[in-house]
Amino acid sequence: MSLQLFLVTLLISRSLGNPFCTRPKYQTNDYYTYEEIQEYLKGLADSYSSRVILTDIGKSFENRNLTTITISNGDGRKGKNVIFIDAGMHGREWITHTAALNIIDQLVVNFKKNMELLEDYDWVILPLVNADGYTYSRSGKVFTDEAIDCRSVTTLDHEFKCWRKNRNSKGNVCIGTDLNRNFGHGWGKGRSSTLSCTETYNGPYKFSEPESQAVQKVLLDLVKSRRGILYLTLHSAGSKILYPWGSERIDAENYKEHLEMAQAGVDAISNGKFKFPSNYKTIPSYKLYVAGGSSNDYAYKIGFALSMTWELPEKRGNLSFGFHPPTNLIKELVEETWIGIRATAQKVIQKYPIQKKSIKMVNKNS
Repeated sequence: MSLQLFLVTLLISRSLGNPFCTRPKYQTNDYYTYEEIQEYLKGLADSYSSRVILTDIGKSFENRNLTTITISNGDGRKGKNVIFIDAGMHGREWITHTAALNIIDQLVVNFKKNMELLEDYDWVILPLVNADGYTYSRSGKVFTDEAIDCRSVTTLDHEFKCWRKNRNSKGNVCIGTDLNRNFGHGWGKGRSSTLSCTETYNGPYKFSEPESQAVQKVLLDLVKSRRGILYLTLHSAGSKILYPWGSERIDAENYKEHLEMAQAGVDAISNGKFKFPSNYKTIPSYKLYVAGGSSNDYAYKIGFALSMTWELPEKRGNLSFGFHPPTNLIKELVEETWIGIRATAQKVIQKYPIQKKSIKMVNKNS
């Protein structure tokens, strides 16, 4: 390449927020550590500064930064609707934040292919809520492709890999709170526990944990600014898309909209030309089981138009892997997830093309 052509290419690529040589590359050959996730986000912010903003929204119990990435098309227009996604609320659900990183990569690095998703919407993504629990879950032997059954933990290594809660060690017999039982709506109902040694310990009170407090702040800010349209929280494993309510046996007021949006994603996955496409089912959360204190219920309660829990697959064909898909399946699983979420987002954007004109009032004590 001649010097003149190189300089022209570099100038054009920078003007598009798409650096010629320095952009970070998203990898699917293994699971990222917390430090690698942070490094990847920083690389995107450095390389695509006109379209990417990083915000530290709080710190974990063990003082790790909880970082959101806000992705726009760089046009500078304020007040756009927002799709907010979080992942990794449970430590052992490694594939969820890996899928979140892929969504980020698609929107930032593959911007040209997905630019219509950012015309009237910004996307705010928190790829790792439970930074401490995830880091702890990786602290055993090096992860290999063995199947792990977390219903029956018999070794210390499996205890590490099956860790669900955060790592709050203050004032309890056992360590950790289940962050997805610690949110404000329906706290303490159903499958949640007041016993600190259980997996579903809901904490001493609502929003007792720094991680749930950080997510709450983002949710409240988006509702108060009337920008929050879709809240999507990534979990595993079960091949289900769940919508409110989870804390009581009733369907969301606009359950038909939830079904319509989710079905767009389910159909896209079914038509995705995968050898063993995941067979997602869309149901209200209570049909899985009744449990209060979830982020999904809370986001819908305070005013998000749509709120969904996306439970990623637990098997592929005849291979069951639970919370830990083998590394050779990462690429296929995150690509499938993106196909589904992209189609759902397209449907949401069609349904809510401009900022909502009215919104539920937010209780100051929410």
